[in-house]
Amino acid sequence: MVSGAKEKQKQIILLMMMMLDEELPVTYAKRMWAQQWLLRREETGGFHTIFQELAAEDTPGFSKYTRMLYPKCVALTELIAPYINKEDTCTRSSISASERLALTLRFLTTGESCQSLSFQFRIGKATVSGIVTEVCDAIYNVLGKDFLQTPQQAKTWSEIAELFHLRWNIPNNIGAIDGKRILIQKPAYAGSHFHDYEGNESIIALVVSGPDYECFYVDVGTNGRNQDGHAWGRCFLKKALDSPDNPLNVPPPRPLPGRVTPVPFVLTGDEAFGLAKYMLRPYPSRNLTVEQRIANYRISRAPYKVKRITLAALTLHNWLRADTSTRNIYCPPTLSDREDPETAEIIPGSWRDDIPADSFLDLQPSVSRNCSSEAKNMREEFTQWFNNEGICHGKDICADCKPIGHTKCMINPFMITSREVMNM
Repeated sequence: MVSGAKEKQKQIILLMMMMLDEELPVTYAKRMWAQQWLLRREETGGFHTIFQELAAEDTPGFSKYTRMLYPKCVALTELIAPYINKEDTCTRSSISASERLALTLRFLTTGESCQSLSFQFRIGKATVSGIVTEVCDAIYNVLGKDFLQTPQQAKTWSEIAELFHLRWNIPNNIGAIDGKRILIQKPAYAGSHFHDYEGNESIIALVVSGPDYECFYVDVGTNGRNQDGHAWGRCFLKKALDSPDNPLNVPPPRPLPGRVTPVPFVLTGDEAFGLAKYMLRPYPSRNLTVEQRIANYRISRAPYKVKRITLAALTLHNWLRADTSTRNIYCPPTLSDREDPETAEIIPGSWRDDIPADSFLDLQPSVSRNCSSEAKNMREEFTQWFNNEGICHGKDICADCKPIGHTKCMINPFMITSREVMNM
């Protein structure tokens, strides 16, 4: 009896254990392939409505919407379509190359967030982000080799210098260099890699522009943790200019107009760049003579994913400016800074009203004091030329005010101009 009861008890325990081991059936809620409002993209999405309407009915409106004429947009689509086209499947049609480009142009034109563009074009936010990156890569890969290249022939450098002299009255100038910190969202797991001295997440971009605001050199991607001078110190352009082999074939030094001392061809930059034999930067802004103030004014007036977007934007800029028939549509004469031929005053361009001030940060002034005597002599030679043979339109200019001709300085009425000194 006892053994039979124990055996029955074992069977009951075993049965209970088997029941506990059995998994309960799991039921999943039926998932939708996409939100219903996304499925209406081809009827009410931004590309199929406002984009098509502007292209057919409002040429000026389309130019404002995409910063280019419709024929240029079609031409660009044909160039990059092989790199961004996707195949249709049995379940859905792919997003066309034209729509992908339209979305990307809207992103580059306005800087809107991926979420905002998602609502406008009725495309998922993650898909928008992927499209922008892919199209930017295609633009740079297709156009960059022709429209974002650093000159490597002496003749080309000489032509750039001549245009700088004609437009900005600075001889032997082969480019204006500037740098900005581009604020970004902190990437996942990046730690302090992009954390800069201002407490922001940023990368550093260096751009060299020509006399007509075209870009012919860019270095972008140095992480924000580095000092500003690190980006310039490690970039290819500085190494090429430092090299005794002269890989860029910059022409040899030549005298400034009306003078006899040979002066090297130079870049013009601000205080963020150290003075060098090929870098003309302003004098430090303390205890300046009149001549040094005039020189400073003349020097200063010369004009990951984020990296890929920046390269694409600069490449598109050069591509649109290269077409003389549509250049004024993309970049009207009032957009960029220009000089009044009568007064020699710089008239600010309308671009200053369009760019939000918190998107870019200026680089910090360079603290380097180890410039060579050759570099100092080069700047002094330019200073003498600015104040003698190269006087701007027969007027002396104070760095703190407008052109002042032969009158007293508008900031300091007791300061005599250099021309008055020469006439004493």
